[in-house]
Amino acid sequence: MVLVLVPVITQLRSAVEFAAQLPRYNEIIRVLFKYGFADVLKLVALQRIMGIEGAELQTHESGLLAKPPEERLRLALEELGPTFIKFGQILSSRRDLVNNDFYIELIKLQDSVPTFPGSEAKRIFSQQIGITVEAAFSEFDENPLAGASIAQVHRATTKEGAVVAVKVQRPDIQPIIERDLSILQDFAKLLEHQVPDIAALNPVAIVQEFSETLLKELDFTIEAANAERFGQQFEGTQTISVPVVLREFSGKKILTMEFIAGYPVNDLKILRKHHIDPVLLSENISILIYEQIFEHGFFHADPHPGNMTVLKGGVLGLYDYGMMGEFAVSFRSSVAHLIAGLAEQDSRQVMSALIDMSEEGSVSNPDKMLRDVEDFSNKHLNKPLAQINLAHVLNSLLELLRVQRLRMKGSFYLGIKALSQVEAIGRDLNPELNFVEIGQPFAVKLIADKYKPAHLFNLLKKLSGASIDFLEEFPSDFRMLWNRLRRGEINIPLQHKIDPEGFEPLRVTLDLIANRLANAILAASVLICSSILILSGLPPKIWNIPVIGLIGLIWGTYMCLRLAFSTWKHGGL
Repeated sequence: MVLVLVPVITQLRSAVEFAAQLPRYNEIIRVLFKYGFADVLKLVALQRIMGIEGAELQTHESGLLAKPPEERLRLALEELGPTFIKFGQILSSRRDLVNNDFYIELIKLQDSVPTFPGSEAKRIFSQQIGITVEAAFSEFDENPLAGASIAQVHRATTKEGAVVAVKVQRPDIQPIIERDLSILQDFAKLLEHQVPDIAALNPVAIVQEFSETLLKELDFTIEAANAERFGQQFEGTQTISVPVVLREFSGKKILTMEFIAGYPVNDLKILRKHHIDPVLLSENISILIYEQIFEHGFFHADPHPGNMTVLKGGVLGLYDYGMMGEFAVSFRSSVAHLIAGLAEQDSRQVMSALIDMSEEGSVSNPDKMLRDVEDFSNKHLNKPLAQINLAHVLNSLLELLRVQRLRMKGSFYLGIKALSQVEAIGRDLNPELNFVEIGQPFAVKLIADKYKPAHLFNLLKKLSGASIDFLEEFPSDFRMLWNRLRRGEINIPLQHKIDPEGFEPLRVTLDLIANRLANAILAASVLICSSILILSGLPPKIWNIPVIGLIGLIWGTYMCLRLAFSTWKHGGL
């Protein structure tokens, strides 16, 4: 009986949730109608549900529908509120999904929501931290310094006299965002089933990725951890200041950090007035973004002027660590090869780097892609480095990826967004900035580090450990497989078309396969044993390396090269 009731209860709960969301559905659809997106979304079924089947487009001004679609989309998202504004802001970083016209409009999205009372901020602080604002601080300014769609910031002073910024999440924002995310998922499913052109972009997965990103931003403990990790990366660095997090006054909806204030990064008059060299500052912020991406792999993904300030001495201060990007070591290496390939106009290296970074890992027509990359290089890179705008080149490169149907990981687009924003700020400070030339040494160093003896030796140690584990497990695994084959539990269908010469060609082929396999196993065994002997430190030694291990390593390397050459010679590799 209970099992029968479960699906019924689930359906009833879904119906109740849908009924509760009807007013918001109605509001969203009316805004989409207003800005001329009804035909695109094909919302006929939902029109009937809302009782607006015969509705006509209503606008606040007669010329609204004459505006370009990208501007109308921005206006619609702003009118729909915080969740949709954030969606547009994050969507602007996904240049694989939006073209340049939509990108230019979406980056203009601004949070236009009123601040909430300071008394409410104090209540939320007490609820989250467990003590009152008066007990935590000697002073607390109820008038917010800044407000946005998710939170607002108040200035306060600790009992010890330190000035801090208290970020307080808007009251009841989480259920509002969760409701809108649920509606966005419904729209994404509708689009995937009704609009083939949009279905190819996988809208359900895009909304799911956006939902995960936005829900992380609602948890300020994640932002606190990001700020602490970022600060550790640049500990002792004189060119950047990362605010210290006060964990005792921080929680899921409260974030208290050291208050840092300086001069606007994009105001040249004020910078010069305070003896800050804009040219030196442009070089420093360029170096910092390259350090984040290539040396640490953990970077600030939204470094726009509003999240920056310049302190005395030209030290850069960064705010807002809610949106961060991260590159694994292997991905960093691919990005380095991409930047180096662009700088050196090496089309083949650029193509290989793009394929390595893609989710597919391959392309159906590599020759066509190489031609496209060569055309791209001739069009965008056939000029001195100083004249190359990296942001323009990378954003144009995304158009090429769209044509080739290559999908990159989300962090790749965040990386391009961060580089583009920093380059734009740098060129405002110094129009002569050679952004590509500053970044080239970081890419070259990362590539060169891969081939250092210490790195190769560590790689060999890891390979040796993995190979030993494999050799230990292989006999028992093979025995189980053999027993299953013998009992007839595994059937391997074989089909052979008899050659006119009989089975002799097949026998020769099998002999060749067996010989190569035996040689490969023998070479691997020699390399593993040699590595173990080297690690053992067994005398006699030469250059502090055991002679026996060194001889075995050279022999094993020779066998591997010989095997590779033989395979290549016969049409492999």
